[in-house]
Amino acid sequence: MQSERFSRKNEAQPRADTAQSRVDTATEERYAQENDALREKNHALAAALTRAGKELQKAKSQLGQLAGPPLTFATMVRVDSCRTDEEGVQHASAEVISGNRRIIVPVASDVPASRLAGGRTVLLNENMVLVEQRGLEISGKVRTVKQTLDDGRLMVADESGNVRLISCAGALANIQIDPSSRVLVDDAARVALEVLPGENANDLVLEQKPDATFADIGGLDEQIERIKDAVELPFLHRDLFKRYDLRPPKGVLLYGPPGNGKTLIAKAVANALSAGKSSDGVFLSVKGPELLNKYVGESERLIRLIFKRARARAAEGKPVIVFIDEMDSLLRTRGSGVSSDVETTIVPQFLSELDGVESLDNVMVIGASNRVDMIDPAVLRPGRLDVKIRVDRPNRDQARQIVLHYLTDDLPYQEGEDAGSLAIALVDDVYSTGEERHICDVCDEQGRFSRVMMADVICGAMLKNIVDKAKTKAVKDSLTQHHQVALGVDSVHDAVAAEFEETRDSVLDADPEQWSKINGIAGGHAVQIRPVE
Repeated sequence: MQSERFSRKNEAQPRADTAQSRVDTATEERYAQENDALREKNHALAAALTRAGKELQKAKSQLGQLAGPPLTFATMVRVDSCRTDEEGVQHASAEVISGNRRIIVPVASDVPASRLAGGRTVLLNENMVLVEQRGLEISGKVRTVKQTLDDGRLMVADESGNVRLISCAGALANIQIDPSSRVLVDDAARVALEVLPGENANDLVLEQKPDATFADIGGLDEQIERIKDAVELPFLHRDLFKRYDLRPPKGVLLYGPPGNGKTLIAKAVANALSAGKSSDGVFLSVKGPELLNKYVGESERLIRLIFKRARARAAEGKPVIVFIDEMDSLLRTRGSGVSSDVETTIVPQFLSELDGVESLDNVMVIGASNRVDMIDPAVLRPGRLDVKIRVDRPNRDQARQIVLHYLTDDLPYQEGEDAGSLAIALVDDVYSTGEERHICDVCDEQGRFSRVMMADVICGAMLKNIVDKAKTKAVKDSLTQHHQVALGVDSVHDAVAAEFEETRDSVLDADPEQWSKINGIAGGHAVQIRPVE
């Protein structure tokens, strides 16, 4: 009996061991899973801590940058002293110009003193220690070299003719600088930094002998008559003017929307003044924006050169027209804040030169502008540009006259048609009030919308473009069809449609206020341009 119990006991023991083993294995697996989960959490926490550390470091860097003291710009003159101690640490000082102060400052040990070059821009920290070197200054005052001394120093003159002795930056030490050269100097005008290229009035002024005549201008009979009275009479009939004690005007302003013949009128004037003379008239043309220069005093110098050339040509007995296009960009109202107030010096220089024209019989200044309201009033007062002629958009009859200048009788026309009939068809299409010529709608400051038609923005240049488009189409058709294709009404309508599309697209891309001011739409105060739906 006991043996049987012992036997059963021995048989149950393996089963118990197996069950315990399964329990132990499950426990180990559970512990392993928990360990894996904990490791994943640790990894995630470590990654989060790393990211947080980086963000904290970034925030500290940004805070340090925001809290950092400002740096001061200065101009390097020369290294004053430099030595290296037993530990290899540099001890150096440099002479710099900061504002109007010429001072000696220490050089940071991590800035190689041997690489500091005269004329370069350097940075000083709050303790006036030189901590960084940068490149040469790219803008500033300009001076004209009068003389180069044997030791390399320069005698230079400012725009008023005042002479000063200055030194040269290291980069200019071994360069031969000729008199009359222009150099860029530091703000204190103590050091020459760079020799500037030889820009002069020749680079900006187009001198020509215009062949345009008043007969080439269509639709501007009233304006031509007025400018003849202002210019031709006093130039060509001096004795009569003196007899009646009349003084010719010094200048004329042609103003109005762009593309209506202001430049062509000025050229015709220069041509007309040559009538009956042995020498041709001289037309000096310059665009106002081209005279604006980033260097202080340069614009004034260029204005002086232009008038100097005009006087030289006039002294040869040549009638001279000085034509300044886009005059509003050059001679803006002083104190307007536009163009960084450079007009405070340019306007007086121009007025000084214009007043000097009084003693010359052969010089006439003609200005052109799309924005007469922007020109300084002193330029327009009596005794200066006191003759003001508006060159406006053409009406129907004037447009037909302009078109007939380009649709000449010698062109090939379709049977039963001629230049006159095509001109009428073209003008009727352009001045149509139908939706096919509806450019856009504009909104003024009061929120009122008004329609803008093609006729509202038409100009002489656009009329010429239309005729040129019709002619070009005829040339291309002649090449593809292998016979001469004549101009007809369909050609004109296709050309008008093409010009309309180009004009519409350009208007929709324009700035509403600027476009309306230049073109005289919505009183010059449009706030929105709306396409036609």
